[in-house]
Formats: sequence, structure tokens, C-alpha cells
Amino acid sequence: MLTSSGYVAAIATIATIGGIGCATQADQFRRMSAEDHERAAGSPSADESRAAADDHLGAARRLREMEQAACAEVSDADRDQGPFAHRDRITGVELLRDRPYPKEMLQPAGVAIYMRASAGLTEQWLGRVLECHLAHHAVVGDRIAGRPSPLLVDDARVSLSSTVDGFRIAITARDVSAAREIIERTHALVE
Repeated sequence: MLTSSGYVAAIATIATIGGIGCATQADQFRRMSAEDHERAAGSPSADESRAAADDHLGAARRLREMEQAACAEVSDADRDQGPFAHRDRITGVELLRDRPYPKEMLQPAGVAIYMRASAGLTEQWLGRVLECHLAHHAVVGDRIAGRPSPLLVDDARVSLSSTVDGFRIAITARDVSAAREIIERTHALVE
């Protein structure tokens, strides 16, 4: 399972960096892009120590290394826009609903985007494009060009599977407002 709150391996690595403080600060630190970390390290505030600046630089370096590894041989368009760079491959969108608790009404949970298979496009390669896109976002943050991607909603969960004639990318979130944002971004994507 992939997540959009950074890059999968970065979440565990960065969350364990010392000197962060309370959980809210750790969560904020974890959600920062490499560029945000570099800015924070370059201008430490009066209450921020040199060790904290070093933590920011180390986190930025790790995010950039992960992006470089994940994006090797991936085109710039795929890196920036993810699997949705080729909108003509999208064959359908399904609204996903879930019950937070057994007796509650169905709530929006996200979307499933169906993509047509094409020559050379495998589930493994599509997964690599997804990982690259998320790793690139972890480096540049919200500076990615183009329409806002449904993959980049905070705390989105992404899963990829094969179908008879292509692939299914499910993008969900536990939080209803995040799920609605995923749905809105997907509608904007396919319009």
C-alpha cells in the first residue's frame, strides 16, 4: 500500500528523527517536503537548535535520495503527473463508499480509477510510476505542475491491482473530508 503523505519509506525514516518534540510537531515535520526542510534548515528560528537544522537537512537528503532511486528511467511527465499523465488511458471512475462503523450509513471513501492496458505498461511499471510520483511530491511539495492529483491528498491510501483489460488504482482516505477531496480532484482530472 502506498501513501501520499510523503513517500512510503520516508514516513518511517523521518518519523524516527530525534529532537522533534511533541507528536504534532513530528507529524508536521513528517509532512514537510525536501524543499520545506531545506528552507527550515537555512533559517533556523531562535528556538530551533543547530541539531534541528541538521535533522531538516538529513530528512531533505533522504527524500531526495528516495526520489532519485524511485524515478530512475521514469519520464518527467510520469514523475510530475503520475499515472494520470496519459488521460486517454483512463477508462472509468468508480465512487467508493464504506461504513466507518457497522451500523452507520455509507460514507464517501474515495475512488477507483480504471486504466486501459497498453504495450509495455505492466502492473509493476505502473506501481513504479506511482512510487516515483509520490517520492517526487515528497521532494517538491505542492509545487508540482498541472491539476491537483487525487494521489496527493494528505493521508490518502493508494492500492494498485490488475483487471481483465488493465489496471485499477484505488485511492481512499479514512477521513470523510479527505475522501471528498480525492473525489473532487478525480472529477477535475477526468473532465
